[in-house]
Amino acid sequence: MGRQKFAVSAGSELTWAIIFSLGWLVCAMIALELTQGADGLAAVWPSSGIFVAALLLLGPRGRKLTSIGVALASFAANMWSGVGVLPSVGYTIANLIEGWLVFVLMGGGRAEHVLLARPLNLLRFAASALVGGIASAIMAGILSSNFDTVFLTSWMSTVTLGMLVVTPVVMFLHQDEAHETRMLSLRGFWTFVFVALTALAAFGQAEFPLLILPLVAISITTAALGLSGAMVALLLVTAIGSVLTMFDLGPVGAFFPPVEQQVLVFQVYLLALLVSTLPVALSLARNRRDLEEIATSKRLLEAAERAAKVGHWRHDPDTDAIYWSEEAGRMLARDPLPATLTEMAEMFHEDDRPRVMGLLAGARHTGIPFIFEARIDSPDGTPGYFECRNEVETNTRHGPAIIFGTIMDVTERTEAMRELEQAKLRAETEAAEVRILAETDHLTGIPNRRKVLSRIGGQIAKAFSGRHRFTIAMIDIDHFKTINDRFGHEIGDLTLVKVSQVLEAHLRSGEMVGRVGGEEFLFVWPGSDALAARERCLAIGRALAATEWHKAGLEPVTVSIGIAEYDVRWDESQLLRSADDALYRAKHAGRARCVIYEEPAVI
Repeated sequence: MGRQKFAVSAGSELTWAIIFSLGWLVCAMIALELTQGADGLAAVWPSSGIFVAALLLLGPRGRKLTSIGVALASFAANMWSGVGVLPSVGYTIANLIEGWLVFVLMGGGRAEHVLLARPLNLLRFAASALVGGIASAIMAGILSSNFDTVFLTSWMSTVTLGMLVVTPVVMFLHQDEAHETRMLSLRGFWTFVFVALTALAAFGQAEFPLLILPLVAISITTAALGLSGAMVALLLVTAIGSVLTMFDLGPVGAFFPPVEQQVLVFQVYLLALLVSTLPVALSLARNRRDLEEIATSKRLLEAAERAAKVGHWRHDPDTDAIYWSEEAGRMLARDPLPATLTEMAEMFHEDDRPRVMGLLAGARHTGIPFIFEARIDSPDGTPGYFECRNEVETNTRHGPAIIFGTIMDVTERTEAMRELEQAKLRAETEAAEVRILAETDHLTGIPNRRKVLSRIGGQIAKAFSGRHRFTIAMIDIDHFKTINDRFGHEIGDLTLVKVSQVLEAHLRSGEMVGRVGGEEFLFVWPGSDALAARERCLAIGRALAATEWHKAGLEPVTVSIGIAEYDVRWDESQLLRSADDALYRAKHAGRARCVIYEEPAVI
C-alpha cells in the first residue's frame, strides 16, 4: 500500500469536514431510528468510525473543522431523538473524546502516515479503539448521570465496533488505490452483490442456520478484492445484519428475544467475523504486496539488464541445472539455452573452452570465484565476446556451492579495443616511417645530417663519461662540381648514390655514415682512435678505386677525408671543425688522400 497523505488544500479541508460531519449525522440518525430512540440499543455505532477516520486523514485545520461539525451533528441527533439538553451535551462530549483519544493513541499528527494494513498497526488501532470506547462510555455516563450497566456496556461495545468496522474501510480505501480500482470493477460489483445476498439469506430468515454464509462470502471477497474489499464486505454484512435483526427477521431475534441479548449476540458475531477475517485478509494483502514488489523488482532488473547488456544465470548444484535470465537468453540467442555447466562450457569457442571448463569446475567444487572474457559465436557464425563473473552462495546443507553469475556482451568493447590497438600499431608504424624519413637522406637512403649529428651527440656523452673514445671522418668527393657540370645533375646524383653504397659496405656494428651536405659524408667510428680510422679510410679509398664505374655509366671518383679523434675538451662543433680542418688540408695536399687532425703548436 502507498504511503500517500490525504492531500487537500485549505478550501478542500472545509469540504471534507462538511462531508465527514454530514456522514456522521446521517449514520447517527439511522442508528437511532433503527433502535427506536434513546432507550434502544444499537449493535454498531458507525459514526464513531467516521469521526476517527476523519481525524486520521485530515490535517490540523480539517480536524478542527470536523470536530466542530461532529459536535453540532451529535447534539442535533440526540435532541432529534428526544434526549434532553444536558445529556445531549454529555453524549456529544463523549463522542468527541472517543475520537480524539484514539487519534492521540495512534500517534497524533503522525497518524496520517500509519498504514492500518500492517498487523502491528492494526493491533494498535484495535487496542486504541477499545480504550476509546471505554473512555467514551465512562464519560457519557458521568456527563449524563446515567450509570446503568447495560447502557454503559452497550455504549462501549457499539462505539468500539463502529470504529473497528468503519474506520479501517475508509483508511484502506484511501491508502490503497489498487484495491479501490478492483472494487469499482464489474467483478467488484458482483462480488458485493453476492455478499449482500448471503447476508440477506443469513439474517432474513430463521428456519435455516446460515450465519456461516457471510463468513464464506467475506473470505471470497478477500481473495477477489483484497483487504479493502474484505472490510467493505464486512461493513455491508454489518449494515444488512443490523437492519434485519432490528426488525426481528433473522435467527438472532428468533432465538434471543430480549433486545439486550440480541445486541450482544450480534456484536459477538461481528467480532467473530473481524477476528476470523482480518488475519487472513492481512496475510493475503501482505502476500500480494510482496508479489507485487517482487514483480516490480524483476521488471526493474530486466530493464537494467537490457540497458547495460548484462544477463544473469544461476546454477543449482542439486539438479546441475542452470537458470538464465531473459536478457541472458536474448544475448546468447540459443534455443534451447545450455541446461548444465558442461553445456555452458561447450557453447564457448574451442580456443577458450578448456579455460572456461576449468574455471567452472573450480567454482563448482571449491567455491573459487572467477572473471573471464571469452568468445561465443552466434548460431550464424558471427563472433561475439562476453565477460563472465560469478559469486558463490554458501549452501546451508554443506553441499556443493550455488553459483550465481553474470554475463555481459562486450563485443562492441572488444572490437573497439581491437580497432584501437590496430590504430595504435598503425600510428606507431606511421610515426616510425615518418621518423625514418625525417632521419634519412632522400637521395642516397643513408642517414641524413640530423641523424648522424645526433649519433655524434650520444658518443660525446659516452666519451665524456670516460667509457670509451671515438673518431669521426669527414669525406668529400673530389671534383664533384666538375662531374655535375660535364655530365649533368642526374649523373651527379648517381655518383652520390654509388659512393654512399661503398661507404655503407664498410660499416660495422654500431657505426654510422651519413650525408651531411651536397657531396660530403660523415663517418662515426665508436671505440676507434685516429690511426685505426685512417686504416679504415684507406680501405674505403681502395674500394672506390676498385669500383667498376664505367659499368654503371659513371666516371671514376676519388674522395678526400679529414679524420678527428674526440678530445674531452671539445664540444660537438669543435669536433666537426677539427674534422673539417683536416679535410681542408687533405684537399690542398692534392686530394684523394686522408689527413688526421693535429692541433697547431702553441708558441
